[in-house]
Amino acid sequence: MSSQNSANLVAAQDNKMSKENRHLADFNPNFWGDILLPSLAEMNIDAKAHLQYEELKQQVRRMLVISTDKPYHNLDIIDAIQRLGVAYHFEKEIEEEALHIIYHHHCNNAQIDDDLYTASGRSISSLTRKGYLKNP
Repeated sequence: MSSQNSANLVAAQDNKMSKENRHLADFNPNFWGDILLPSLAEMNIDAKAHLQYEELKQQVRRMLVISTDKPYHNLDIIDAIQRLGVAYHFEKEIEEEALHIIYHHHCNNAQIDDDLYTASGRSISSLTRKGYLKNP
Protein backbone atom coordinates (compact mmCIF):
# COMPACT_ATOMS: atom_id res chain seq x y z
CA MET A 1 0.00 0.00 0.00
CA SER A 2 2.82 2.40 0.83
CA SER A 3 4.45 1.70 -2.53
CA GLN A 4 1.18 2.67 -4.24
CA ASN A 5 1.05 5.96 -2.28
CA SER A 6 4.65 6.78 -3.15
CA ALA A 7 3.98 6.03 -6.83
CA ASN A 8 0.99 8.40 -6.77
CA LEU A 9 3.08 11.06 -5.05
CA VAL A 10 5.83 10.82 -7.69
CA ALA A 11 3.27 10.96 -10.50
CA ALA A 12 1.64 14.02 -8.93
CA GLN A 13 5.00 15.77 -8.66
CA ASP A 14 5.81 15.00 -12.31
CA ASN A 15 2.48 16.48 -13.43
CA LYS A 16 3.06 19.56 -11.29
CA MET A 17 6.53 20.11 -12.79
CA SER A 18 5.35 19.63 -16.37
CA LYS A 19 2.54 22.18 -15.88
CA GLU A 20 4.91 24.75 -14.44
CA ASN A 21 5.82 27.37 -17.03
CA ARG A 22 9.18 28.96 -16.69
CA HIS A 23 9.54 32.54 -17.78
CA LEU A 24 12.21 33.21 -20.34
CA ALA A 25 14.28 36.35 -20.20
CA ASP A 26 13.41 38.74 -22.98
CA PHE A 27 16.57 40.77 -23.41
CA ASN A 28 16.97 43.49 -25.98
CA PRO A 29 19.40 42.77 -28.80
CA ASN A 30 23.02 43.54 -28.02
CA PHE A 31 24.00 47.11 -28.82
CA TRP A 32 27.37 46.02 -30.24
CA GLY A 33 26.05 43.17 -32.33
CA ASP A 34 28.68 40.61 -33.29
CA ILE A 35 31.55 43.08 -33.59
CA LEU A 36 33.23 41.88 -30.38
CA LEU A 37 32.76 38.14 -30.96
CA PRO A 38 35.47 37.28 -33.48
CA SER A 39 38.80 36.39 -31.96
CA LEU A 40 42.12 37.80 -33.08
CA ALA A 41 42.83 34.65 -35.09
CA GLU A 42 39.64 35.09 -37.09
CA MET A 43 40.18 38.77 -37.76
CA ASN A 44 41.86 39.80 -40.96
CA ILE A 45 45.26 41.23 -40.09
CA ASP A 46 47.31 42.67 -42.87
CA ALA A 47 50.81 41.33 -43.45
CA LYS A 48 52.52 44.44 -42.08
CA ALA A 49 50.68 44.28 -38.74
CA HIS A 50 51.32 40.53 -38.45
CA LEU A 51 55.03 41.07 -39.12
CA GLN A 52 55.16 43.79 -36.46
CA TYR A 53 53.34 41.48 -34.03
CA GLU A 54 55.90 38.71 -34.57
CA GLU A 55 58.83 41.15 -34.27
CA LEU A 56 57.52 42.43 -30.93
CA LYS A 57 57.14 38.87 -29.65
CA GLN A 58 60.74 38.12 -30.63
CA GLN A 59 61.94 41.31 -28.98
CA VAL A 60 60.26 40.38 -25.69
CA ARG A 61 61.63 36.84 -26.00
CA ARG A 62 65.17 38.26 -26.40
CA MET A 63 64.67 40.48 -23.35
CA LEU A 64 63.84 37.39 -21.30
CA VAL A 65 66.72 35.29 -22.57
CA ILE A 66 69.48 37.89 -22.12
CA SER A 67 71.40 37.00 -19.00
CA THR A 68 72.28 39.89 -16.76
CA ASP A 69 74.52 40.16 -13.75
CA LYS A 70 71.38 40.86 -11.72
CA PRO A 71 68.93 38.03 -12.42
CA TYR A 72 66.26 39.76 -10.34
CA HIS A 73 66.01 42.39 -13.07
CA ASN A 74 64.26 39.81 -15.23
CA LEU A 75 61.63 39.33 -12.53
CA ASP A 76 60.39 42.82 -13.34
CA ILE A 77 60.09 41.85 -16.99
CA ILE A 78 58.30 38.61 -16.10
CA ASP A 79 55.97 40.50 -13.78
CA ALA A 80 55.13 43.02 -16.51
CA ILE A 81 54.47 40.25 -19.04
CA GLN A 82 52.17 38.47 -16.59
CA ARG A 83 50.31 41.67 -15.75
CA LEU A 84 49.77 42.40 -19.44
CA GLY A 85 48.23 38.96 -19.84
CA VAL A 86 50.57 37.75 -22.58
CA ALA A 87 52.65 35.34 -20.50
CA TYR A 88 51.19 32.37 -22.37
CA HIS A 89 53.31 33.37 -25.39
CA PHE A 90 56.50 33.09 -23.34
CA GLU A 91 55.84 30.19 -20.96
CA LYS A 92 59.03 28.33 -21.87
CA GLU A 93 61.26 31.40 -21.46
CA ILE A 94 59.59 32.42 -18.19
CA GLU A 95 60.02 28.93 -16.78
CA GLU A 96 63.69 28.80 -17.76
CA GLU A 97 64.39 32.22 -16.26
CA ALA A 98 62.52 31.38 -13.05
CA LEU A 99 64.54 28.19 -12.64
CA HIS A 100 67.74 30.15 -13.32
CA ILE A 101 66.84 32.70 -10.65
CA ILE A 102 66.00 30.00 -8.12
CA TYR A 103 69.24 28.17 -8.87
CA HIS A 104 71.25 31.39 -8.66
CA HIS A 105 69.67 32.37 -5.36
CA HIS A 106 69.48 29.04 -3.55
CA CYS A 107 72.38 26.97 -4.86
CA ASN A 108 74.97 29.73 -5.01
CA ASN A 109 73.77 31.34 -1.79
CA ALA A 110 73.63 34.62 -3.66
CA GLN A 111 73.03 37.73 -1.64
CA ILE A 112 70.42 40.19 -2.81
CA ASP A 113 72.38 43.35 -3.44
CA ASP A 114 69.48 45.22 -4.93
CA ASP A 115 67.08 47.61 -3.29
CA LEU A 116 64.06 46.67 -1.20
CA TYR A 117 61.89 46.77 -4.29
CA THR A 118 63.66 43.69 -5.64
CA ALA A 119 63.30 41.84 -2.37
CA SER A 120 59.65 42.82 -2.05
CA GLY A 121 56.57 40.78 -2.67
CA ARG A 122 56.52 41.66 -6.36
CA SER A 123 59.62 39.59 -7.01
CA ILE A 124 58.33 36.74 -4.91
CA SER A 125 54.85 36.89 -6.41
CA SER A 126 56.19 36.32 -9.92
CA LEU A 127 57.68 33.03 -8.80
CA THR A 128 54.76 31.95 -6.63
CA ARG A 129 52.32 32.51 -9.49
CA LYS A 130 54.17 29.90 -11.49
CA GLY A 131 54.39 27.58 -8.47
CA TYR A 132 58.14 27.72 -7.96
CA LEU A 133 57.95 29.06 -4.43
CA LYS A 134 55.58 27.69 -1.82
CA ASN A 135 54.52 29.25 1.45
CA PRO A 136 55.91 27.32 4.43
